[in-house]
Amino acid sequence: MPVLDFDKIKDDLNLYNHRPRVFSWPVFGTLLFGAILFVFYKLNQYIFPWNTWQQAAGNARDFCEMNREQLIVQPANTWSNLGFIIVGWIFLSIAKNDHNYFERVSVDNLLAKFPGFTYLIGFSTLYMGFGSFLYHGTLTLPFQRMDQTGMYFLLISFLAYNLFKLFPILKFNGTTFISNKFFIISAIILQLIFYFFLWQAPINILFPALTLTFFFTNFMLIHKVKNTISFIGFLKAAFITLLIAATIWILDITNKLCAPTSVFQGHALWHILCSISIFLSYLYYRSETFLTKEDIAVIQNDI
Repeated sequence: MPVLDFDKIKDDLNLYNHRPRVFSWPVFGTLLFGAILFVFYKLNQYIFPWNTWQQAAGNARDFCEMNREQLIVQPANTWSNLGFIIVGWIFLSIAKNDHNYFERVSVDNLLAKFPGFTYLIGFSTLYMGFGSFLYHGTLTLPFQRMDQTGMYFLLISFLAYNLFKLFPILKFNGTTFISNKFFIISAIILQLIFYFFLWQAPINILFPALTLTFFFTNFMLIHKVKNTISFIGFLKAAFITLLIAATIWILDITNKLCAPTSVFQGHALWHILCSISIFLSYLYYRSETFLTKEDIAVIQNDI
């Protein structure tokens, strides 16, 4: 049985001062939290407090899973969001360690050097996970808003990092500055605009468009930014995983793959696969190493 070599993982993913608990405590902590919630749910399963709330609109009730007049309206579609919550806590755990690494100014990975982006991605993932959990649990309009804006928040966070990689240095009034704070603050402002003004935009058009923009900018960066090496397999795997997830989402919403009372739901699988795709996308960014001119010269001489 192969032994997991965490030291190699640290080197491959630029986890300079991290220990295995950076991954383990978010997993076990979320599962413990989920177990406590599940006990509470079973004790109060047949209470239905959501009938006085404003109901969700659009295709909220069109998923295959049967809607129950219980504490959790769509159980499988609700509990499957724990995957997003685990991934979000992992990102925040990594960001905290990166922030506490005093030598990060000299590292060769931009996410490790500027942990604000990992905080932004982590909080956005966590927000989306809790939003989707509460949305499918209640099918009410306030949490539908949280669910939909959570997807936008996450994509905006990733796109902000891509823009930072494209334009790491900006000039304003003759002053040159590193652009990380500019793009992080801009992302937060745009997220607030989506929450207050744009959350009812046609999600079946805007979300795919933003997702394709995310992958397009990544593959454009691969060809444009020549001074990096990375495990591009992570990005390809993220794209394929999301493509499979989208196919399952369509089969579920159109009732082509449907067993309403089963614990195995296509939309729940969509949640799980999306959380994996998000994690793979982050690992791709984490595997990037930005090379100096001296590094490039050595590589060229070896070739």
